[in-house]
Amino acid sequence: MTRSRTNAGRAIARHMLPLAGVAVLLVISSVQAFAGSDERKGTAGATELLIPVGPRGTALGSTITSDVVGVESAFWNPAGLGSVERTEAMFSHTQYIADMNLNYAAVAVKAGGFGGLGFTAKVLSIGDVIVTTEDAPEGTGETLNPTFAILGLSWGREFTDRVRFGATAQYVIESVASARASGMAFDFGVQYAPGWHGLKLGMVMKNFGPSMQFNGADFEVNLPPPGATPATPNRTFESTTAGFEMPSYFSLAGSYDLWSANQQRLAVLGSFQNNNFELDNFVGGLEWKYREDYALRASYFGSYGGTFNAATGDEDNPEFRKGNDLYTGLALGAGASIRAGDAGRLGIDVAWRPVRDFFDDVFEAGLKFRF
Repeated sequence: MTRSRTNAGRAIARHMLPLAGVAVLLVISSVQAFAGSDERKGTAGATELLIPVGPRGTALGSTITSDVVGVESAFWNPAGLGSVERTEAMFSHTQYIADMNLNYAAVAVKAGGFGGLGFTAKVLSIGDVIVTTEDAPEGTGETLNPTFAILGLSWGREFTDRVRFGATAQYVIESVASARASGMAFDFGVQYAPGWHGLKLGMVMKNFGPSMQFNGADFEVNLPPPGATPATPNRTFESTTAGFEMPSYFSLAGSYDLWSANQQRLAVLGSFQNNNFELDNFVGGLEWKYREDYALRASYFGSYGGTFNAATGDEDNPEFRKGNDLYTGLALGAGASIRAGDAGRLGIDVAWRPVRDFFDDVFEAGLKFRF
């Protein structure tokens, strides 16, 4: 009798821990609810955190928060790392707007009963920037190469056969000439699979952390002290910059198998993304898969919100807009993989997102390995 009660208590504890994590996320996210508006656009920093990585996620957007597993989980929802059974690696390259390039690498490993661990590196290269001054508007002959890098450590664990929880810590580094800023951003995610017709639910809080601030030699200047005599040597004065917040947001997503037959599957996916610095997003997507060998993907998103009224605390004249200021809303992708060895696989995925106005469209290609 005592042993059965002990086993029952352990079973309850195993179920209560992930459910408690879900409850905490819901409480915290409710504080941020309905924060999406245009009023704070441009006030956040470290926006390279928002650029998606992984062609599947780029093609389907935040909808994959519900069902992403393996190495791609490190960016989209760390809870998915709880599914890792073998070592996985991913490399992707994105041709971003304005001739910028984004490179991403991630490795996921199983750490026994502790769960799955993910290690990531994300580097956005702006390219060469010509230095100009008032005296040399055509350029001084110098060039700058601003670089923005993010290093991440993720953890995910499967607490039951239906519930996973995970977290990510990211170290953000921004450098332009001698100006530098660094900070930490944290993600927390949950996935739940009821076991009904392939239904999966997921939610994630991304990019929460303290403010960042630029400093460095570029903010120092040598000037004579106020009221000093001509013989007084100059002193170094340092300017301070205002801090900026992380571009945090909350996503709630779900996926459902519309059709499954002859080793084929057609899934519908959807998500709502509450943004703290821009309008909220609704995303819908479709994914067709044949076994693990081939996949076709498509999604469309729109932005919803209005103008924040400080007097009432509400949104005035809310409306639905196709896409956002940069993207048209559409995204397409495809993938293929082959077996490598007894249980390994090698895959390639691509994604395309059309961009508004005069920028080139965004294209991403990635390789995935499981061994």
